[in-house]
Amino acid sequence: MNRRRQARGLTWRQVAEQAGISYETLRAIRKGEQAGGDLTRRGLERALQWETGGFEIAEAGGEPAVLAEPTAPEVPEPAAAPPSDPQVEAILTILDGLPARVREEVVRRLGGQLPPGVQGRKAS
Repeated sequence: MNRRRQARGLTWRQVAEQAGISYETLRAIRKGEQAGGDLTRRGLERALQWETGGFEIAEAGGEPAVLAEPTAPEVPEPAAAPPSDPQVEAILTILDGLPARVREEVVRRLGGQLPPGVQGRKAS
């Protein structure tokens, strides 16, 4: 983990932030005091840009595969929603109140379930 963190030019605090975990949790995992659950492990893989399963490979002493290119949340630009659709406007209002990182993750995860006009739209 340390080699990959250094290769990405990150501090341990930045790794924890990008993984969506606390610095204390990351420190406990690094010291072997805690194993970390699946969500924590996947978050660390995302932060370190390892392929899925990379955490377990590193834990066993192996060298995890690095993703081909950095992963950045990508939100496609859809056609504009009709301004009179109250459901779309309500969802966009909720999304506007979220931090950008959380908003992008919600849109990514729920993209196919969102009404037309919301899916992939960047709320401002």
